[in-house]
Amino acid sequence: MSITEVDERPTLSDLQIEGTTETLSVDLCATTGEMSFCGISICSNAREVYKECLEWLGEYAHAPAPQTRVSFALRYYNTSTSKVILEILQILESILHAGGEVLVEWKFRTEGMDMEDAGAEFSENTMLPFQLEEIN
Repeated sequence: MSITEVDERPTLSDLQIEGTTETLSVDLCATTGEMSFCGISICSNAREVYKECLEWLGEYAHAPAPQTRVSFALRYYNTSTSKVILEILQILESILHAGGEVLVEWKFRTEGMDMEDAGAEFSENTMLPFQLEEIN
């Protein structure tokens, strides 16, 4: 791809969503490939709540940054949200399969063994490189 083609490609705007008591804070940067999801997600229809994120990631996957680094720092999430997380990871896998560089950082609190186990399980069920990181 030439520089001209890159310059002519429509630029994907960054996406930032402020978290609530029931939804995650989301920060997605197209130019740097830095992304983060943090907080609690207990919404009953997570697919609808995070629809904009999933659409953004789908667009990003067509022309990702040279390196994509995604950080999950979740305190708690429900089953509806776990399906969305899996969908996010599948989009990231498509970037990896297309030759992109992807790293998932799964951060969990010292006392959050459930979150550590969840990260390990997601890691086992994808081809993505995962880095499990304990935080205080």
